Amino acid sequence: MLMPNIAGERHYKIAQEIRKTLAIYEDLKDIIAMLGISELSREDQRTVFRARRLERFFTQPFFVTEQFTGTAGKMVSREDTLNGCERILNDEFADYPERALYMIGSIDEAKKQDDA
Repeated sequence: MLMPNIAGERHYKIAQEIRKTLAIYEDLKDIIAMLGISELSREDQRTVFRARRLERFFTQPFFVTEQFTGTAGKMVSREDTLNGCERILNDEFADYPERALYMIGSIDEAKKQDDA
């Protein structure tokens, strides 16, 4: 269990917001499957888009998966990861396609992916 006195207050708050976002998305998946995303409220749609971007961002290229993905592993600091998550939660990447966040290290690489 993540505790703020060990991980730090910022880390804890970001992690809690991510958990909340992903839980709401999980709850909405059945509705999306039956009715489509367009039937959700604007806020729920934004939550879904945030959650999907977070999921893509969490596919960071790990060294242990190089042989399976064909993508070189990257070392990403905890601070860079927290910054990336926070920026996604703040909708800074709302206009980026989800693919721009897939298999990147630092969140700043999303711009390069989007240009590709």
